[in-house]
Amino acid sequence: VRNDEVTEKIASYHVILEPVTADELFNSGGVVTEGGEVPAERSISGGFFGVGGKEDGGVTLNGAKVVQSFQFADATITGIVHEVDAFVSPSIMWRYVDQLRIPGSS
Repeated sequence: VRNDEVTEKIASYHVILEPVTADELFNSGGVVTEGGEVPAERSISGGFFGVGGKEDGGVTLNGAKVVQSFQFADATITGIVHEVDAFVSPSIMWRYVDQLRIPGSS
């Protein structure tokens, strides 16, 4: 039961109810998902421990870099899938998960 709950919560941070292009993500500063608001930032490449890096024209969602985007459409719906390289979830989520591991609980 608890694994299902955590899976649903993490999945909810990967769903946006309207089509958002990569350019819109790049310029937005954040996006509202089913699970809550997720910050969007410009991705940085290079540097040493975060110092001296340069913007590479990409976008990250809460630290997960958008690798590529796919747009699809049919007669009634348009959808966009953004492939990311990590989980998109708030850090508070992991505190919630830790609370589920209470010794002696089932």
